[in-house]
Amino acid sequence: MRVIALCLLQHRDCLLLQEFWHEFDNYKYYRPPGGGVEHGERAEEAVRREMWEELNSPIDDVRLVEVFENLFRYGGEQRHEIVFLFQATPLGSHLFASNEVVIRENGRLRKGLWVPLSKLLRREVVICPQRLSELLLRGRLPLSY
Repeated sequence: MRVIALCLLQHRDCLLLQEFWHEFDNYKYYRPPGGGVEHGERAEEAVRREMWEELNSPIDDVRLVEVFENLFRYGGEQRHEIVFLFQATPLGSHLFASNEVVIRENGRLRKGLWVPLSKLLRREVVICPQRLSELLLRGRLPLSY
């Protein structure tokens, strides 16, 4: 089981999401930036650290939205995560200069995109974890729609 902290970052009518390729089932999916909570670290500390490491940006007004379990299959294996989902205000103005944002993860550069909420609500992109999609579609996230 893995414990992760993810962060909803909103700018205007968009959420910043990291793009991934599901190498076993061959499709793109998107997830909020974030990562693992280290031993002895609180989830809020982890999300602040992850935003600094991945986006080179401090965050402010950090709020816990929900904690949930994420059970899923990947590569034929059952996976289990405990997800701390936060919302925060990014303070790095460089994040708003373009629709694409560079995300540094474990020494690799990945693509982040400001995805319009309307695309997410119309299910035009796959968003993970699945619970996040459910919360979004039910209007249960503290976002400006």
